[in-house]
Amino acid sequence: MIQEQDRSHQPRPGSSASAKAFVPALGIHALTRFYDGLIRGALAEDAWKGRLVERIAPAPDDVIVDLGCGTGTLAIMLKQACSSARVIGIDPDEAMLAPARDKVRAAGIEVDLRRGQADRLPLGDGSATKVVSSLVFHHMQQDTKRAALREAYRVLRPGGRLILADWAKPHDLLMRLAYLPVQIADGFPNTRDNLQGLLPVLVREAGFEGVVETYRRRTALGSLAFVEATR
Repeated sequence: MIQEQDRSHQPRPGSSASAKAFVPALGIHALTRFYDGLIRGALAEDAWKGRLVERIAPAPDDVIVDLGCGTGTLAIMLKQACSSARVIGIDPDEAMLAPARDKVRAAGIEVDLRRGQADRLPLGDGSATKVVSSLVFHHMQQDTKRAALREAYRVLRPGGRLILADWAKPHDLLMRLAYLPVQIADGFPNTRDNLQGLLPVLVREAGFEGVVETYRRRTALGSLAFVEATR
């Protein structure tokens, strides 16, 4: 069963990032339908997303926000890992939310799907216990990354956890070359922070504590890492 809320939000004062168009999955809207297949095949999705669910460790009292939920794969895995946890999937792209709805229905579970921007989350202060994001932050320019991290901090309760899975500073030259297609598809300015290993720095600057990289792996498209922190 899907609980869906599509709320309109006015930009916060001084938030120029809110007005910027998001970069769609694979960089072009026409390629969105290929997203699931590419992630599953090229990035060994089952292996690292299974590890990500373990790190998130859904519990009965959790309210878990999947920021940039895309087609719902991770949100569904989180709900299946703990049926009594509340899972909220947020994404700005209706072309992603449509298949997410279908997948949730097919799985026979309840996920709260909402259309919204990462830098203007449709959630109240302190309303979540965990915020997770998977392959989303490299789509954002740096000012939007900073705004999204401040929003994640705002909606988390004290002691709440942030877990990001995204591209990281390459292991070596081979991983640097593998990352080039990501930069070409998603844009060089917004993917540069990940390339330079700045994501943990930005998380720390948003006010989070205990920022640590807990997992790294080589993939066909570059080095993938988990960054975790506490509010």
